[in-house]
Amino acid sequence: MWRIFSRGFFYLSRCVCAGALAVPAYAGDLSSDVRKGASGPDTGDGGYFEIGMGMTSYTSPILGTPEGNQKDEIHTEAFLDVNARYQYRGFFAELFSQSLEQFTLGYNFHNGVNWAIDWVGLAQHDEMSAEESNDYRGLKRRRGDFMSGPRATAYLGNYIVQLHALTDISNTHHGELYSLKLARHWQYRNWTIHGIVGATYRSRQITNYYFAIDEAEASEKYPVFVAPSAVAYVGELGATYPLSEKWVFRGLIRHIDIGSEAERSPLILDNHGDMIATSISYVF
Repeated sequence: MWRIFSRGFFYLSRCVCAGALAVPAYAGDLSSDVRKGASGPDTGDGGYFEIGMGMTSYTSPILGTPEGNQKDEIHTEAFLDVNARYQYRGFFAELFSQSLEQFTLGYNFHNGVNWAIDWVGLAQHDEMSAEESNDYRGLKRRRGDFMSGPRATAYLGNYIVQLHALTDISNTHHGELYSLKLARHWQYRNWTIHGIVGATYRSRQITNYYFAIDEAEASEKYPVFVAPSAVAYVGELGATYPLSEKWVFRGLIRHIDIGSEAERSPLILDNHGDMIATSISYVF
């Protein structure tokens, strides 16, 4: 539900090894940029596309994602790895299945030598309903959202800093989300090693909408609960290796900590989740 552990696994995959694969370093999604070793924004039009297959093993702290999920249960699945970006006159679309953000629409309205400011729109929370998972039977529907706001990215040598300031524009929960992430890449021979740490603040409107239990839906299984605002933390370590001019291997380990306050919700099983993923993709 926190856009990291959701239905199956289309929540992890993406990146392109820029230098070795001769892919332009378009400024954008941090998870992709750090894997490419990007050192600054590129304002040119154009894009790229790649597709592959991968395997992931993960634990999810959210009840019903996937259906029948239990605390500390390890889920192993194959996934389709799709990574693409296209930009035209400042407008862009990004799809990176291993990213923390995944699919983003936006407009790049300002660039500096080592920084970029975009206006973006993206879904941050998936629907929770009986149609999505039998685990939610008896609970009211919690719709998926769509949020929008500025995204600022700074390139500082081998470091990338990215800030999101998003507001709900889908009339779902009227909440606000702020995230700050720091990424770094290292080059070792043909390997690009990367690390990401970050924190995401969700306002009370968001956490209450998805994880509170009101009196109308309360039961012995789901007692009344009022959710406070929450801060989640992420840590990731990964590697990218070009197998040839057109084929690339990627792997990552990711840990998400959603905080002990959030864990008190009947809809949350644990205060953290973990995942490991590997993939091989073809670059067109």
